[in-house]
Amino acid sequence: MTKSKVIAGLSVAALAAVAFPAASFAATGTTVTDTVQVTLDSACTITSSQAANTYSDTMTNGQLKSDFGSTEMTVNCNDAAGWHMTAVGSGADASDKTAMNATGSGTDIATGTATSGATSNWAMKVTGTGATGFTTFAAVPASATNVASGTGAVSGGTLSTMYQVFISATQESDTYTGQVTYTLAHPAA
Repeated sequence: MTKSKVIAGLSVAALAAVAFPAASFAATGTTVTDTVQVTLDSACTITSSQAANTYSDTMTNGQLKSDFGSTEMTVNCNDAAGWHMTAVGSGADASDKTAMNATGSGTDIATGTATSGATSNWAMKVTGTGATGFTTFAAVPASATNVASGTGAVSGGTLSTMYQVFISATQESDTYTGQVTYTLAHPAA
């Protein structure tokens, strides 16, 4: 019984050597080229500790407050053609989304940069990576407007927002609310 197993084993080994010659496992020629290809889709994200931030304070007539905020945002974008961030007033008043809307019967506070005088105003600024055009207090834009941009990819870019409110001597008592929406897009605009 043992003898037939050995003979059968030899027969299989001999058959394998005939069926698969050693040359069939070796490449011919002098070079071998491997190609490895990866596709990476564009991805741009903006992150903050919260997606919606509320800053509030109680003010008096004639007061200026220039340190409302600030929201810290982190920008990551792998688009070699760049990125841009826009800002736009997004208040509740359909006819003027840039105003700070009165909750009751007060007069809405228009956007602007007044820091004294007879007109109440509120303004915004954006500082940090690629910030442009709004690095000092400026009126809140009524349409999406670039506030920061970059011509290449960015990793861990930081942007900060800040707001200023001036209350005139005649501004009615009320609660006033304004909003600004920031949007990250790519490529650079």
